[in-house]
Amino acid sequence: MLKISTRLRFVPSLIAVISLLFCNQLLAWDATGHRLSAYVAWEFMSPAAREKSITILQQHPRYETDFISAMPADIQRANDNNKQRWLFAQAAVWPDIARSFSGADELRYHHPDWHWIDGAWLRDEAIRQGNLYVGTSPGPAIQGRAAASVQRRSQADNIVTALDWALLELNRHGDSAEKAIALSWMAHLVGDIHQPLHSGSLVSARLFADGDRGGNAITLREGNLHAMWDNALRNQREAQVMPILLNIAGELSHDKRDVEFAHTRWLQQSRDLLIADVYPDVVVSEVLRSEQSGTQPASISLDETYEEYMREIAMQRIAEAGARLAHVMKSL
Repeated sequence: MLKISTRLRFVPSLIAVISLLFCNQLLAWDATGHRLSAYVAWEFMSPAAREKSITILQQHPRYETDFISAMPADIQRANDNNKQRWLFAQAAVWPDIARSFSGADELRYHHPDWHWIDGAWLRDEAIRQGNLYVGTSPGPAIQGRAAASVQRRSQADNIVTALDWALLELNRHGDSAEKAIALSWMAHLVGDIHQPLHSGSLVSARLFADGDRGGNAITLREGNLHAMWDNALRNQREAQVMPILLNIAGELSHDKRDVEFAHTRWLQQSRDLLIADVYPDVVVSEVLRSEQSGTQPASISLDETYEEYMREIAMQRIAEAGARLAHVMKSL
């Protein structure tokens, strides 16, 4: 049974619009979702914050290769604002581009552990675990290292400590190239931490004693649960989606506490959604059946009601990520 989270801020009419927009469409939260959250942020950033962000990005060690040379032809012909907007959004996508690097660039730029966090990890406003324990007792909590202890990039080891490092780097004097890398990770990870399945896992006694890797091990008829959430927004044209996202972000921006940099609070919000809404009864039942029978779980089919609500959550979280990223950039 799906439980509607009380913290969603959707206006009822927007829910109806979203349901129409997403019928039989396909678009990824990974690349397009990160770009959309950056576009939301851009609209709420001051001219000074926009200029500052582009000045920082121009010092990126791979600026020519991964930014300028990758710019689509239609953006190259656009006005300066649209070019700069695209470059800022490219920064939000760049950490995923780094997954394809090899050699020294892979070692320097690709940090797979930064995109997620162990559901048992707690600190500050992340006061409850993000793991859903099925047929087994909760495991012990992990007390996370303090933000002040993260002074170098090499000390970051999960999504929270990576954001600790990125914020510190963006607000101190130093290497311009390092600052550009930090900006790219900040723009990306603010998006990732709003995706519920980056905040914890389903844990069971035998099948998933170490967790289901944020839904990656839950097999669906098409793909897996994590991929389904990463692809929650599908093939939507920007002109259709942006007014909805900006409406949600605009409501959020009226509350300064909601947009201030509080990444452990954002993490806890994702965990609350994961526990309440991400794993439907059909998944839990299949895991329990497999645990009892000693067999592997069968592929699961999720209904349209689940998919529609997943899209509503994705829209909400991408808009929130954009509003909060804008506040980070304005505060530099």
